[in-house]
Amino acid sequence: KSSRDLSPITASRHNVKGSLFAVTALSAAAYGASSFQHQDTPILVLTALIFLTFAHFVLFSLVLLKWEKTVHIGKILVGRTTDFVANWEKETLRSSTEVVVWISVINSSYSVTQRTDFSLVMGTLSACLVVFLGEYMTPTSKQLEKHLRTFFGESEKDAVSLSSSSSVMVIIYGYGALNAMLENVKDIFSGFLIAALAGTSLLFAAKVIHILPFTRRCGVIIQDRLYDARENWIEFPMRSAAELSIFLGTTGFVYTSHNDLVLAIRASLISGILVCLGGELCSKLMDNDKEKNSTKLVPTVVIVYAILFTCHYIFTDIPTLAGSPISFFEQLMLSIVSAISYFVLGKVFMAIEFTAKLGEVIQSRLLSTKHNWEVHPVRSSVEVGTTNVVAWAVWYATGSLCATLGVTLFWGPMMIIFNEFIFTSKYDIEPQSEVDESASASTAPTKASSSSPTKIPAPPKPRRSSRAKRNYTLEEVKEHKEPDDMFLLIENEVYDVTEFAKTHPGGSIIYKYGGKDASDQFRAFHRPRVAGYLKKYHIGSLDPKDIADVDPATKDYRELRSKLWKEGYFKPNPTFYNLKHAVWVALVALSVVTILFSGNFYVKTLFGGACLGIGWQQAAFLAHDAAHHGIIEPPKKGCTNWLAWFLGSVVFGISTNMWNEEHSMHHAITIRPREDPQFNYLPIWLIDMKELHNEKVDGKGGYKLNPFIRFLVKLQHFHFVPLILIIGRINLHAISIGFELKNIFLEGKVRAGMIGILGMCLYWTWHLSLLSLLPTTQEKVLFSVASHLSAGILHIQLLLSHMNVETMDEEEEDDAGFFKFQMAVSRNIDVHWTENWFHGGLEYQIEHHLFPQLPRHNLSVVKPYVVELCNKHGILYRNDTFTDAVTGVLGNMRELAWAIVTLEQ
Repeated sequence: KSSRDLSPITASRHNVKGSLFAVTALSAAAYGASSFQHQDTPILVLTALIFLTFAHFVLFSLVLLKWEKTVHIGKILVGRTTDFVANWEKETLRSSTEVVVWISVINSSYSVTQRTDFSLVMGTLSACLVVFLGEYMTPTSKQLEKHLRTFFGESEKDAVSLSSSSSVMVIIYGYGALNAMLENVKDIFSGFLIAALAGTSLLFAAKVIHILPFTRRCGVIIQDRLYDARENWIEFPMRSAAELSIFLGTTGFVYTSHNDLVLAIRASLISGILVCLGGELCSKLMDNDKEKNSTKLVPTVVIVYAILFTCHYIFTDIPTLAGSPISFFEQLMLSIVSAISYFVLGKVFMAIEFTAKLGEVIQSRLLSTKHNWEVHPVRSSVEVGTTNVVAWAVWYATGSLCATLGVTLFWGPMMIIFNEFIFTSKYDIEPQSEVDESASASTAPTKASSSSPTKIPAPPKPRRSSRAKRNYTLEEVKEHKEPDDMFLLIENEVYDVTEFAKTHPGGSIIYKYGGKDASDQFRAFHRPRVAGYLKKYHIGSLDPKDIADVDPATKDYRELRSKLWKEGYFKPNPTFYNLKHAVWVALVALSVVTILFSGNFYVKTLFGGACLGIGWQQAAFLAHDAAHHGIIEPPKKGCTNWLAWFLGSVVFGISTNMWNEEHSMHHAITIRPREDPQFNYLPIWLIDMKELHNEKVDGKGGYKLNPFIRFLVKLQHFHFVPLILIIGRINLHAISIGFELKNIFLEGKVRAGMIGILGMCLYWTWHLSLLSLLPTTQEKVLFSVASHLSAGILHIQLLLSHMNVETMDEEEEDDAGFFKFQMAVSRNIDVHWTENWFHGGLEYQIEHHLFPQLPRHNLSVVKPYVVELCNKHGILYRNDTFTDAVTGVLGNMRELAWAIVTLEQ
């Protein structure tokens, strides 16, 4: 109640009790400060710490109050502030003990460490602890207080009406409080003077702000805080406590830290304006008219303070101990630039179709901060905490703000993606959907939560496989070639794969064969047992009159493939692959040992980097073999290929999902102009003139060569090798990340996408940790260049096998058949047997494309059979040396460049 609503006598008593309460509280603070005060520490410093710690306590209480799992604890802590007077009147002994212990911990922490941040943390934690203990000991303290009052001759009526000025308080504080006030009278007077000056300056500033039309509302808000202080404390006790504590704590701390009265007044003026306007803004954002029934959280203040405190601790205290400090200005700039960059990054992602969902999620983290921290406190804490830890680790390893910012911009979205789609804590508070109880379930739909919109499932389509089987003509099969209605023809049997194609383990390559014969492709890419899974999709056979004669070369190829399966050529040799694993592990280990123990700059950077790069190359060869199921037998039912994932994503650092999708496509439509994803290099390189005329991909008129593309193509034979070595590996990292984001946000393959992201994150973790072993930035850069250039040789090896050969479009492939087509678009590299380890099986590209699942150690064994088959049917078998292949590719690129020049002329 307001004092104007009370009778004169009641109001008078109310004011007397309020005054006594104020004196009692000040006495408690003075006694606690004097009891444990450091001899060289002014009491104003401790007073400032008390106010700042109280502000922390208020905000922390509100956080616990808003979290469902800790709402009971939050109510207890909040009650100490909202029921401040009642607690001191009814629980005098308990309240005084809590205050003394709390202030004693603050003073002791600062006296021992002389550190403000440590004192604030210890003071906040001790405040919570003493409140919990005080709550637990309430019955005991009540009984003890009753005995004390009775002993000193107080009646029960006196104990109720004037307990805050009772003899118990005199006994508890008595001499100590008076002595502390006398000893520190100068500081106390100075504190009151500074507080009065700060309040006066804030009032004067509010008057000035009120004069200007465009800031008049701000002036009114600040004036209301001063003129209507009592009403604010009654209606908004938590907000008022936080604002006053921050205001007085800032004022006192600035004065004691700099011993400058003018600076302290300036700081108090700025902090006063900010806390008043900030508190008002938060109240309006949360539609918080009063706090009588439910005290609201001030999320922005809590979040900003927590982030700043965490960043300051991570970037100042920990790096200082580790010998790599960062200034406050650098911290501030990093925070500002990171925030702006996240905002811009979200906008950029939203502008791109396949990353639009990611952009929306990032934007929601920034624009819906209050909602995220209230509904998902654990998720938000994980994102902020891990990003800060990673940022510090990069700063400690590199000492570069640019590197720290770059990794933060990468890690932050990755954590957001991971938490958005995978991590759902049981402690997160999901909003409840409101249901209109008056609505009838039979006449109106139930209102669902916005976080999980209900969808009306479409009626299932009838399965064609349930119909009676019959014969299909070839023309009928060709008509069913669309994704929503697709047939496959395999060994003259017809299969309806419309539904299966959506989850095809090999990716979207299956859509390239809708309405077509895929017999050889199916047998080449699958184990024989997979044929049994086709039965459920079988709908009939090809009409006998449409069954054509098999080409003799194709017939012999199929017989050879059957022979290899029967004779066990597809069975891997564990010893061979164990030795190959030992090679890449030894190379990576040699790189680490060189970094740790070599004192020579060039040995450590160039040789160590080269060892890592060649180790990457050897691991990539094994990842390639594992993904083709050439190392271990695949499981009977499709699942994640963990060996390929480990070697490809964790060790080599790319997406194995991307590799599976693109490499399956590459094997099936090898170097098809503008359609083979692993050989589609326009606008940088032109591989064949047919790339300019694929209207199926590029529309009417084919590929458009603008002046910039013409310029690049005309010089392609000069920049081909340098660009491959420099950007080949970087390009793989970029497209891998993009592919997994597309999986998650567009394709709905959340699990597969997150597994890929996890693998790449593990790769960057160990890679950056390895770089952190190098002491200087120069060594880190040189080591990275050496490792990437060495690994870049792999990309040259990948391209040589299919460049400067024939290219075929879809119709030409169908006419040639799988065997002749693969012979036309592939070449082998003729190397000495001692060089086989360095080429990783890529030197037998013809055999690999004819038998993709054949283990690497049997490629050379099968080569004579393929050569014999080619000689029998007069088919060219390309087998060039590495030098001849490079020279031929560059010469062909030069001819294509001159062709573009000729077209221009």
